[in-house]
Amino acid sequence: MASDGELGLLLLTVSALLITAVWTDRRNRRFDTLPAHYDFRGRPTRFASRRLMAWLLPVTISVMLVVIVFAIAAVPPELQNGDSFVGTLALCLTLLGAQALVLWLQDRWARSQG
Repeated sequence: MASDGELGLLLLTVSALLITAVWTDRRNRRFDTLPAHYDFRGRPTRFASRRLMAWLLPVTISVMLVVIVFAIAAVPPELQNGDSFVGTLALCLTLLGAQALVLWLQDRWARSQG
C-alpha cells in the first residue's frame, strides 16, 4: 500500500490540478472555445469547447496519477530500487509542469485575443 506521504502528495497534486480546471474555466469564460492543440511554436492549431479544454487534461492527469501511484505501491518493497516517494514526487512535479505549460500557452493565446 502507498505510504501516507505518497497519498498526501497524490491528494495535494490532484487537488491542485482540479483547482486549475476551475480557474481555467472561470478565467476564460468570455471564450466559447479554447486551443486544444499547439504546434512547435506554441500557436494553436485546433480548438475545442472551453469546458472540455478546461477539464480534460486535469482530469486525465489526475486519473493517470492515481493509477500509477497505486501501481507503484503494488510492487513489493524488496523489488523496488529505492524509495517510491521520490518517484511519486518526480511524477507529480512533471505532470504539474505539463499542466502549467498548457495553462501558460492558453493564457498567452487569450491575451493575444484582446
